[in-house]
Amino acid sequence: MKRRFFFRFISYLLSLPLISSCTKVPVTNRTQLNFVPDKWIRWISDKYYYDYLDDNFLIQDVDMYNRVYDIGLKIQLAIKKYFEIKKLDFSKYNLDYEINVVDDKRNLNAFAMANAKIVFFRRIVEFCDNDDQIAAIMGHEMGHVISKHIHERISHRFTWDVLTLGIAEIFAELGFFLPWSRKQESEADYLGVVFMTLAGYDPNEAAVFWEKLYDYQQKVKKYRSNPDLIVKIKRNLPEFTSTHPFPENRSKKIRDWAKEVNNEFKDYI
Repeated sequence: MKRRFFFRFISYLLSLPLISSCTKVPVTNRTQLNFVPDKWIRWISDKYYYDYLDDNFLIQDVDMYNRVYDIGLKIQLAIKKYFEIKKLDFSKYNLDYEINVVDDKRNLNAFAMANAKIVFFRRIVEFCDNDDQIAAIMGHEMGHVISKHIHERISHRFTWDVLTLGIAEIFAELGFFLPWSRKQESEADYLGVVFMTLAGYDPNEAAVFWEKLYDYQQKVKKYRSNPDLIVKIKRNLPEFTSTHPFPENRSKKIRDWAKEVNNEFKDYI
């Protein structure tokens, strides 16, 4: 009993400086734990980002690149517009964005680094039906950056290791980190809806994109056969074991948010 009390007491003392490091996410106003220095995270992100570019080919299609770049620029201006409408301090969020498109025709993917570097894969650009859907992805990725989700994830990981003394990692992955990742994904979806709407794009196309992606995934499952039982199990895991919300769930939320955001910002669109 005394030993258990001792560990709780030590955990409490160690957590005090971490609890005081809470910040607010713009737009959603959610309280988040963030004590990772910007300089440190930028240094790591820069290293990973430029190493990644060295190992991958960028597209030579100038028209495709300009299309993605122009959409990214409009989303950046929309982010600034949001801060002006809400009369918020934009200085900390006036980031040096860089957008690139990797010549990868296999992966439906895009990602954002904490240093405001955005990478689209050629496949996902071609998969989109229109500029609105590209804007939905762009707004989502920039939403991760604005929300400092990577800072938050690192802060959570460090806090968990301190409070548990480095044990129970499997339970941490299922019960702690994955739910936070899904919350971050939904938060980035919402920010994406706000930013793309203010940029003049149709936010309902974000829902259409996720519905289209879901249909695509179902077709792939139907025609792909794999005797590996573990692979089959992973394909059918429930949502709580995934870091991303299921496409059919997030599309419904996005349609609801689109109505709310259009009503809130109708005078600024």
